[in-house]
Amino acid sequence: MQGDWALTRRALLASWLTCLLERAWAAIGFDPVRDSLRGFVPAARFERRYRMDATILLFGAPLFTRQSAGGAYASVETDRSAQAVALQFAAGSFPARAHGLNRFGVLREAVVNREGGCELAFAGLMTRTREESFEQGRKALASSAHGSEGVIARGAARAESGIQTWIDSIDLDAGRNWSNLNETLSDALRRAPDASPKVSPAEAAVTFLHAMRLAALSREPQLRQPFLHAGKSYSLETRRHAEHPLELAGAIHDTSGARRAEFRTAYAAGDESGIPIRIEYRPRSFLRLTFLAEAASTQPLIPSLFPPVSGGGSEESA
Repeated sequence: MQGDWALTRRALLASWLTCLLERAWAAIGFDPVRDSLRGFVPAARFERRYRMDATILLFGAPLFTRQSAGGAYASVETDRSAQAVALQFAAGSFPARAHGLNRFGVLREAVVNREGGCELAFAGLMTRTREESFEQGRKALASSAHGSEGVIARGAARAESGIQTWIDSIDLDAGRNWSNLNETLSDALRRAPDASPKVSPAEAAVTFLHAMRLAALSREPQLRQPFLHAGKSYSLETRRHAEHPLELAGAIHDTSGARRAEFRTAYAAGDESGIPIRIEYRPRSFLRLTFLAEAASTQPLIPSLFPPVSGGGSEESA
């Protein structure tokens, strides 16, 4: 009887703490990625910057290509015990080289192994894209001169309640662009979530960048990995040809089986970071984005996702 009462008290305490945290998050906003990584000390960091070329396709054939239409970066950080991994990918266009089109996005993830299981957290921001056809894409050119609409998604996995995701729309003024997207995301994370959280099952779920890294580090000829992105379930399918072991071909499908995007990635020999040196991505039937690794660029700084250790100095600007 005493044991049952102790269990009940623990359950009540856990419920009370969960409620308290949710109210605190709603009151001051929160960054679930940095919250998950708090207390860990980064020990290894891998990063790569990219030039982004954009190719417009008409019935699958290249119509024209604009080189250096934008940029991108990717990074992987691990702590000393290899129990915490921080992943991020960001990309955006240079309006001056993309006919005035201002599009950008950033995604951050944390994967932390604890005694109670694997903990997942994510936060991301991207400009809303509604173009589904070549004609709609053409009309979108130069349409963002007066600002645009953005979407912020953030969430975390909890063993007792699944994965909770908050998704909000935000207005982005014309001064928000690829060069200051980290500041834009950090400002958005300081705001309280407006929407109620969407709850998804946590069983066997991983986040998008984590799924991509698992596929990159796997040596299996084929891999299928369900993942969760912005509160929705998808499936990542990749193929690795024996004659080209450093290359992957893949596709992303939704729960109905419809193909949402396709891609090709290439990796450097001996590089165990899981960060590609080349990415070819087709988010729309009329658009192909090619990311080519380059040593130097004028792109934004890549922030560390690990919070500073107490007494270890000021936090890096994000």
